[in-house]
Amino acid sequence: MENLRVLKLPFIDWIWTTRGYVVLDPPRSPASTFARLDPLLKTSGTEYEVDGNTLTYRKENPAAQDRLATFTKGTLKVVEEKGQSRLRYRLTSPALLLVFLAPLLFLAFAQATIVISELERPTEAEKAAAKAKKEKDAEKDKEPQQLNVIDQMLGAPAPETLEEKKQREKQEGEEEEEGTHSPKAAYVFAGIFAALFCFGRWLEPWLVRKRFRKALNQSAEPELTDRGQEPEAQFHS
Repeated sequence: MENLRVLKLPFIDWIWTTRGYVVLDPPRSPASTFARLDPLLKTSGTEYEVDGNTLTYRKENPAAQDRLATFTKGTLKVVEEKGQSRLRYRLTSPALLLVFLAPLLFLAFAQATIVISELERPTEAEKAAAKAKKEKDAEKDKEPQQLNVIDQMLGAPAPETLEEKKQREKQEGEEEEEGTHSPKAAYVFAGIFAALFCFGRWLEPWLVRKRFRKALNQSAEPELTDRGQEPEAQFHS
């Protein structure tokens, strides 16, 4: 998943991209803001680079306990907008894209199953021949004889009556007509993944914004090294 390149396509990139901002109150410098976010980014498989007021990160094989594992790439920027100091972010999630595509894949499986079932369905001539054979066999059927006394004493099962035989054959015919090629399972999985996407598309952006706000509102100010001589770009891994 980490190698999946997410395309930048207008109007549909909302599927795998979340955008938003967190108000910095009180206003903070980019260095102070990114220092508070450092614990979120110092995780296994995460690399990030700071350039002025912009932080860019990327993740490879993020751990399950990584609080930003869903969004493997992102850009954070400290800006002044509408008289407020804000941390504006744009994060991308290949996981959301895959969950969005999963229902489409299962719907394709369902359509393929329907086509295969139609191809394997018997023709009208075959149905007529099978029906004629079944009627001919039915004419030969007779009510089975009752068990003799000895068999009854030994507990042998009673022979199947014509009515029971007809019911069994009818049930077997219905099961055979339904066949093994059913699109129901594909439709069920498509619905499950569609529900997962809708829930995740709402939940994950809410969680990441909550985590940013919590990290920025920590009471203790992280220490910054060489504040007066901050390099133009920093790279961490």
